[in-house]
Amino acid sequence: MKVFVQVIDTRTGIYQTGMIDEPSIMEGKEIENALLHFGVSDIKWKPISQIENSNNYFGEAKGTTKIVSVITIC
Repeated sequence: MKVFVQVIDTRTGIYQTGMIDEPSIMEGKEIENALLHFGVSDIKWKPISQIENSNNYFGEAKGTTKIVSVITIC
C-alpha cells in the first residue's frame, strides 16, 4: 500500500510531505506506521471520503498544532 502523507504545523507553517510504500505485513497498521516516520501519532480523524482505489483521511494530532492529510492507494 502506498501512503501519501502531509503534516502541517498550523502555528509555524512548517510542513512535511512524502510517500511511504508500506508492506502489508501488519494489516491495518500501514497508516499508523507511515505517520510515525513523520513523528506524529494519536490522530483525531475527521470524516473519511473515498475515491475509487484510494482513501483520503484528514485529522489533527492531539496535543499539537499539527494537522495531517493522508491518501492511501492499494
